[in-house]
Amino acid sequence: MLTLLPGAQIVTDPASGRGSLITPDTGVWTLNPTALVALTVLANGQPVARVEEELARRWPAVPLDQLRSDLDRLLADLEQGGAVRQVRHQ
Repeated sequence: MLTLLPGAQIVTDPASGRGSLITPDTGVWTLNPTALVALTVLANGQPVARVEEELARRWPAVPLDQLRSDLDRLLADLEQGGAVRQVRHQ
């Protein structure tokens, strides 16, 4: 399961549809509307599969393969940057 770092906050600008991810370790990440949806779903404790479903619902004209690819790239960048982490159940 992928999760935001403890203490991370998502701040939304309702006028622009953009947001920011503020983390204690890596600073501020500017989020486009798609990234904002993805991280909000994750922050609510939902799995990546639920993120895919929500993105497909909001942007039905975008092919599912492209949504998955873009989401994988976003999450990999955020994980590499220390903004999210994999939680492994023991």
